[in-house]
Amino acid sequence: MTRASLPMPRPSIGWTAADSRGSPPLPRDHEPSVEPIIVNRPQSTDIPSQPEAVQLAFFDTVLGSAVRAEGCAGAIERHLDLAGTLIRVVYAGEGLCSAFSPALAHLEVDPVRSPDVSFHVWDSALAGVAMPLPPFPRHCLTDRGDIWGMNSRRIRSAFHWSESSVNLMDLERGIGIYWVQDQKLLPYWCHASPLRTLFHWWMTHNGLQLLHAAAVGDEHGALLVTGKGGVGKSTTALACLTGGMRYLADDYLVVGFDPEPRVYSLYATAKMEPSQLERFPEFEPLLTNRPYLDAEKAVVQLWPAYRDRLVRSMPLKALATPRFAGEGNTSFGRVSTIVLQRAAAFTTLSQLPHSGHCNYVFIARLASRLPGLEIALGWDLATIPAAIRDLLRLPSEDLAALALPSAPPQDQASRPLISVVIPIYNGAAFLREAVANVLAQNYPAVEIIVVDDGSTDAIDEAVAQLPVDVRFFRQANSGAAAARNRGIKDTSGEFIAFLDVDDLWPDGNLVLLTDLLGGRPDLDFIHGYAQLMVYNDATCAFEYVGNPRESFPYYIGAGLYRRRAFEAIGLFDTELRFAEDTDWFNRAAEQQLPSERLDMVTLHVRRHDANMTAGKSMVELNALRVFKKALDRRRAAAYPDQSEGR
Repeated sequence: MTRASLPMPRPSIGWTAADSRGSPPLPRDHEPSVEPIIVNRPQSTDIPSQPEAVQLAFFDTVLGSAVRAEGCAGAIERHLDLAGTLIRVVYAGEGLCSAFSPALAHLEVDPVRSPDVSFHVWDSALAGVAMPLPPFPRHCLTDRGDIWGMNSRRIRSAFHWSESSVNLMDLERGIGIYWVQDQKLLPYWCHASPLRTLFHWWMTHNGLQLLHAAAVGDEHGALLVTGKGGVGKSTTALACLTGGMRYLADDYLVVGFDPEPRVYSLYATAKMEPSQLERFPEFEPLLTNRPYLDAEKAVVQLWPAYRDRLVRSMPLKALATPRFAGEGNTSFGRVSTIVLQRAAAFTTLSQLPHSGHCNYVFIARLASRLPGLEIALGWDLATIPAAIRDLLRLPSEDLAALALPSAPPQDQASRPLISVVIPIYNGAAFLREAVANVLAQNYPAVEIIVVDDGSTDAIDEAVAQLPVDVRFFRQANSGAAAARNRGIKDTSGEFIAFLDVDDLWPDGNLVLLTDLLGGRPDLDFIHGYAQLMVYNDATCAFEYVGNPRESFPYYIGAGLYRRRAFEAIGLFDTELRFAEDTDWFNRAAEQQLPSERLDMVTLHVRRHDANMTAGKSMVELNALRVFKKALDRRRAAAYPDQSEGR
């Protein structure tokens, strides 16, 4: 059996052959039936804008291929009961059915009514039916899975590099599609948590939320345990399972309000570091990937061996984030609601395509409804279930008294999610302060995206030492424009802000700009002035210098932007190593994008020898190139017939 044991490199597969260099062509009888809609802009700023009709047509084309695959390989149906919805999964042949069904076996039911949604699951290698080519070029594929320009509210679409899978869903008709080229090449986590993106979209559509979390409980209710990887979620869940408690999940689960908070089991599997098997020897016989433990986490199939302890649903009593205590006993302590909220939201927003404001609001509501605690995990595993049992048997009022008061979710619900993009090149020394500046804004709904543009300094160490999770992407050195573009395409927020790693925002800047832009739905962005600062050796501090009104007018970090601004104007021009911000504002002005200049300082720019623009001439800073690009656009608009053939 062939198996992909490590995160696979970005593939050169037929489906991404819209940019076909190095990719094998698909058979002629599977050419795309939908032509790509490409806006006539320079290649460096191209963004395909796909009308919903194009997205729907592509979905129908793929659905037709899925149905043909089922006819060729034989359709195998399974029905799942998840959070009160009936899901029909139709596999084209035995391959993916054998790979995915074990993790979902505890949800299987005999159907007594029509399904609420149907998932069509197929692979080309088994069925002999190719995936149609997509209506967009390769550079629209993002790290999280979203496809830039495919933003229909009805049709959901994603491409996951790590497993080379296409995921589509028509929410109106209740049809989902999952495709891979060859199921034998799927990485191990797809076997442990299959069809995650389709479940995410369907649950969100039904007012529920997929979460990266663990959950365990007893007759008194359940504890939801959330946090980034490696903090102890699986240890907590598996210690409770072996300690006789009820088990719902150690990785992904579903949460809803029914009307009180309630958790639903999604997968009958568990994952752990192979070294943890020594502490949980009872799981050895249940391993599904024993030959690959040198490169993979251990995957344990819990159903049917633990069927008496696996439960489908339980009411939630509390929310906790774990840490390893370094002592024998396990105990609970207080933690702020915002820490819990960020812990629960980070992986959800970073791994699940089309996550955004509504998902953040759901998580904020959940954090406000449940007592939130920190669980300090002792090295004595027996103390973990004992401490959780003691916690769950407390009356609700006593449990609430242990936690810090929860902030009402109204403020979070009224605040749009802001994605903060921080491009960085050899600026590791500034990163911690930049992230601290974002956190000090005290804005409740923010994600931080750091894009490393080929740094040669200690950037990995700097990211590892940050006090919060960030989404961290790397690319070969390509310039600030390419780094910002990489960040933009992976944003979750309705609003986007930029902060160069050596700059800072004034106190309260994000709240102020959000209030101003949120109150003006007609505007696509707002932009203030920058205050220059220079380092004074005598005072050992940066000090203001010059008049903000006379500073460079196009600092991108001095504004707040709606996502739609970049969909309308395009991304930054990657041909420009400098002055890409001036060029973008020029294009916005030429197309009369609605905006407003604020009569206030919204950015502090710190000048120092390491600035990328330090010592550069006007030629090096692309002043003439930006002027010529603007002139070329005016000529093209005035004389379209002459410009087309150039």
